[in-house]
Amino acid sequence: MRWRLLIARAALLATLVPACTRRAPEPPEAARKPLVYTTNYPLRYFAWRIAGDLAEVRFPGPAGADPAFWEPAPDVIQAYQSADLILLNGAGYERWTERASLPLSKLADTSAAFAADYIPLREAVTHSHGPTGQHTHAGFAFTTWLDPDLARRQAEAVRDALVRLLPCHRARLEERFQALAADLAALDAELARALGSRAPLLASHPVYQYLERRYRLNLVSLHWEPDEMPSEAEWRRFEGVLKKHRARTMLWEAEPLRDIAARLAGYGIRPVVFDPCANAPSEGDYLSVMRANAARLRAALGR
Repeated sequence: MRWRLLIARAALLATLVPACTRRAPEPPEAARKPLVYTTNYPLRYFAWRIAGDLAEVRFPGPAGADPAFWEPAPDVIQAYQSADLILLNGAGYERWTERASLPLSKLADTSAAFAADYIPLREAVTHSHGPTGQHTHAGFAFTTWLDPDLARRQAEAVRDALVRLLPCHRARLEERFQALAADLAALDAELARALGSRAPLLASHPVYQYLERRYRLNLVSLHWEPDEMPSEAEWRRFEGVLKKHRARTMLWEAEPLRDIAARLAGYGIRPVVFDPCANAPSEGDYLSVMRANAARLRAALGR
């Protein structure tokens, strides 16, 4: 009877052992890796930094398209639906998700924890440019990742979602998150040095709100595109802005046309590219792009 009691106790203990510590047959590598989809490139970068080879991370947005105004094709939406985890930026960024049927259990809004700190847009502006056509800036500013501290908080949300997906790898995910957090803190210091003055700045497009708030910039934004020459009426409005806001540096999402740069030079204004990096860069990654942004600002502002 004693041996039967011992066997029963052993069986009970086996049922209490956490799944992470059990020795089970290893499935094929492809089957073991969960599939993570993101709605912009910064989130893909954060997820890749934290998950490493533990998950397959994808952002299927086409090159040259702004993910904020991208409309995925039906087959791409089906790919999102088949993912194990879908990472959202939040703040009204990925509007197509409001119309798509995505499994709620798989969604993780990475900015939900600081929703009270979203920056409301003071006015709605509709204009047309590029392959995405006409779009409207309204609601909240959504380029949250341009503030490295908010980027860190988004990375925390990514880590938490990955831990829920991969509980057996909590320690490894935490270690990789801490390395990313350290890089974001260093980036914060670099940008603070580059933007340490209160010199007036202009921006070609209203995408830098979180950067502006983080570093208390004296910034005025226009609605110009780097590949479209502003109309004469827009140049006249620009002259009116300069009378009140005597900036000498203008931030651009991409290099403006040569004719735009030449005309700006006539006003004594230097264009400086500050790439928001919403989509995958042609070379480098989120961190290297942001460091290059900081370096260009230091050079332009004499920092």
